[in-house]
Amino acid sequence: MPHFPKPAEGSWTEHFGLDTTPVSYEDSISAEHYELEQQAIFRRTWLNVGRTEQLPRTGSYFTRELDAAGTSVVVVRDAGGEARAFHNVCRHRGNKLVWTDFPKEETSGSCRQFTCKYHGWRYDLAGALTFVQQESEFFDLDMADFGLVPVRCETWEGFIFVNFDADAQPLREYMGRLGAGIEGYPFGEMTQVHKYRAEIGANWKLFIDAFMEFLPAPVLHSKQSVAEESQKLQGYGYEALSYDVDGPHAVVSSWGGHGPPKDLNMVKPIERVLRSGLFGVWDAPDIGIDELPPASTRPVTRRGARTRSCSSPTSWC
Repeated sequence: MPHFPKPAEGSWTEHFGLDTTPVSYEDSISAEHYELEQQAIFRRTWLNVGRTEQLPRTGSYFTRELDAAGTSVVVVRDAGGEARAFHNVCRHRGNKLVWTDFPKEETSGSCRQFTCKYHGWRYDLAGALTFVQQESEFFDLDMADFGLVPVRCETWEGFIFVNFDADAQPLREYMGRLGAGIEGYPFGEMTQVHKYRAEIGANWKLFIDAFMEFLPAPVLHSKQSVAEESQKLQGYGYEALSYDVDGPHAVVSSWGGHGPPKDLNMVKPIERVLRSGLFGVWDAPDIGIDELPPASTRPVTRRGARTRSCSSPTSWC
């Protein structure tokens, strides 16, 4: 018996008209198929690369290695205060332009102009070529023709996105109904950030699928909880509150609880260290907002009880 209400069709899969027969994994193991996806998906959609807080002043920049799109970009705040993005490549010999100790590692900093480490060509914050070493020895060189190659760059709620398709729809339009539902959420007020990086040895679709169904939660993550809670979860299983689909976007609503939790046995050790987790931030500051956007909280009835869940897009990639 489900603990949370399901659609009239009996399951979310049937509700959205999705195929229920077994599917082939060929598209997730074929290198040739992935190469097609790089061109058809990752070079034609909006990719989230960072936050505006990473560009606090004129000349602030950071780089992103976008392996799925087969390129590197540098994002910078120009003299007019706008975030710009460029292919991270010098126009002279194709050398990577912005890097610190290791070319394949991402970096950040602040500068007045970008200087190539190979031959010293310089570019201003708008991407224009401003200096060529031994310029007189080049034939018919028009510096205006050799600025950095720009990448479409737009921001939404403080998130910076890039798109390599010049004809792609505007970012806000692309975000659709699910994005509109969380507009106005105080992302910029959340000033404490924790980061980790993991190299996943799997196709990107398998990684996303794992977050859409949550079946491994009580099994794979059993040792992240205390023994008593782990045993309880294995017998209980996992159920999401609801799902939604809008074009290329999908969302899953996960049940939460109170922050701070009433019982520390209900949270993982890492959550105790960070004092945050699925239950939210334990010591949330007062940011002066009485009502959050409609899609950020959702009342759900569970056997007569009233709970609230937090909805967030699984992926905007």
